[in-house]
Amino acid sequence: MVAQHRSSGLHAYVLTVSAVGLGLLALLAGMGGVDDVVGQPPVYWALVVCLVVSESFPVLVPRVGTQLATTAETFAFAIMLGWGTAAAAFALVVGLLVSDVLRRAAPEKVIFNVGQYGLLITVAGGLYQALGGGGGGSFTAGQLPAFAAAALVFFVGNLVLVGVVTSLAYGRDFVADLRDAVRVEARPYAMVFGMAPIMVVVAEYEVSLLPLLLLPMLAVWVALKTAVEADERRAAAEQAAGQAEVVAAEQARLVAAEHQLVERLRESDRLKDDLLAAVSHELRTPLAGMLGALATLSAREGQLTDPQRQELVAMAVRQGDRLKVQIEQLLLAARLERSGHEPAERPVVDAAALARDAVAGARTTYPARQVLLEAVEVLPVRAVPEAVLQVLGNLLDNAAKHAPDKAPILVQARRAGPLAVLAVEDSGPGVPRADRERIFERFTMLDSGATRQAGGVGLGLYIARQLAQAQGGELLAADPTPPGTGARFELRLPMAELAFRRPG
Repeated sequence: MVAQHRSSGLHAYVLTVSAVGLGLLALLAGMGGVDDVVGQPPVYWALVVCLVVSESFPVLVPRVGTQLATTAETFAFAIMLGWGTAAAAFALVVGLLVSDVLRRAAPEKVIFNVGQYGLLITVAGGLYQALGGGGGGSFTAGQLPAFAAAALVFFVGNLVLVGVVTSLAYGRDFVADLRDAVRVEARPYAMVFGMAPIMVVVAEYEVSLLPLLLLPMLAVWVALKTAVEADERRAAAEQAAGQAEVVAAEQARLVAAEHQLVERLRESDRLKDDLLAAVSHELRTPLAGMLGALATLSAREGQLTDPQRQELVAMAVRQGDRLKVQIEQLLLAARLERSGHEPAERPVVDAAALARDAVAGARTTYPARQVLLEAVEVLPVRAVPEAVLQVLGNLLDNAAKHAPDKAPILVQARRAGPLAVLAVEDSGPGVPRADRERIFERFTMLDSGATRQAGGVGLGLYIARQLAQAQGGELLAADPTPPGTGARFELRLPMAELAFRRPG
């Protein structure tokens, strides 16, 4: 639609300029312009020939829709100053027709060129006469202001008419193109127009001296060509500089991306090393305990009493269970990382009842621990019961490992607006606020190192958060109540009130 609008606007503009220019030429011819041409002296025809030759050897201006620049205006204005507007218009039209035929220009372009320059030379000639210029004859210094005004109108008018065509045809910035054209062509064209009065004066003084003006005209043509080529080189340099900046920016981006990749690879290698060390250490500990107990049973079987044998067997079983839990955590973490949240049908369950089941399991696992439960209402949520139990089990295991001996562990199940909140709180060292997000990352253990007392591979909280998100909820570290030492973790699940409404 935009291209069609531009095409129709361009055709309308070309037709309008052509019609106005041809109409002015017809008006000049009807006002005796033909008589002004017929019977002109040989010097006039010599200037016409020079105009045709100069128009046939233009300078290409490499802008959008390549334009042409010539020194023909010198001869056209010289004819206008010496023999009048009609004679100049005739000479300019002849030069345009010959040059367009030689270049095999399209008929519509030939008509537009004739109309455009017919309009320009007619308006410039009329302005020259209106400002006191002669209609032909001797040129005097008093006519210079009128001549300068006429030349300026012709020059600017030509740039405007061509600039409108370029803007309509290619969607160019008219003002920017006009500014660039004035900057490049103003000084060369000042010389082109400045030669016209000199040519008239020389013709009036001694016609035979006119050939001497061919040398300065050649210099003017070279100056115009040089200016255009300099502008082309400047544009090419600016384009190259812009491309160089783009390339430099892209190289800088690639270098930065490569640096980040190298850093990520180094961090990945470091994490792998840390993981290998942590997993090796944590798996070796229960394995060593289990193998040690079995080795003792094998080596001293006849020397041990029944209670001693039972204690060694129980020790091996405990270490085996510990090893099994750690391996299961590693496998579950790998499965979650590989496939994301496991899709599962989530039934409506009572979160408070699940909290009671988790507390019962913790009391069995840690009989020396006091695990308290606060749950006074039904909390319907849509979740997989086993997933919620595993989250709470991981949180209770952490609390049992980090809380002081005989210190109670509190489990709360309550409603908070549209959420069911299951909280596990202990009185251990707590979690620094700055580390409350980091502890949910894989293989993260705040007490890692030689001083670490609790076992594990740093996957419990990571797995718990992944399972919580799979149930449509979230798991976060919160401030203990009341504030002080200790850690508090909250599993927040959306309520499912409608599921528990009774019918009727």
